[in-house]
Amino acid sequence: MAREKQLRKDDLRRYVIYRMKSLELLHYYLLLFDLNESGHFPPNVLGHDGRMFASSMRTVAISWLATFVDQSRDGMNVFDLWRRLFPKHKDEIDGVWAQLEPQLELIKNFRDRVGFHADTPLKYFAARDKIRGKNPELQAAMDSFINLEIALYKYEDEELPDFVSAAEELLLDVELQLKISIDRDWFKKALILRRENYRAVFG
Repeated sequence: MAREKQLRKDDLRRYVIYRMKSLELLHYYLLLFDLNESGHFPPNVLGHDGRMFASSMRTVAISWLATFVDQSRDGMNVFDLWRRLFPKHKDEIDGVWAQLEPQLELIKNFRDRVGFHADTPLKYFAARDKIRGKNPELQAAMDSFINLEIALYKYEDEELPDFVSAAEELLLDVELQLKISIDRDWFKKALILRRENYRAVFG
């Protein structure tokens, strides 16, 4: 029982980090959509239009996606985490995994050679070329991942009743152990702490 309790605590703390990173991905994704669909772009002296900005944002969004499927020892494989925390939705989770798994090598190679690092020119352009242009399978997998994230947000209140208290405990531990100050306002706006308007936002 003590081991199960500790595993649950570890998963919920990991989930806090996931929620922080998933919010970043959602922001990138929404910005990418707006740049592509609405033609909005920041004023700039370069004369670049929304498509130029969208291309840069797409690099970030695709690379960020790799963060959630890291199968290294200390990395985050959010699908395993989701299956443990949301067992009622295993079929939905497995369905998105089936879409995303065939794209993992492409996504990770792009992140390593183009997104987060700049590889040698030939490797850089080779990885970039495989992502350029329309890729219906990759786009469908990304869309499904984002949609699943949002769906699981909605289930948190009911299926993770201990999540907010676990987040509060984690933030306090971080402050005490690292002797730093955590901006709890940010966590409230991120709907991780005190979420009275949660259902109105994601419902």
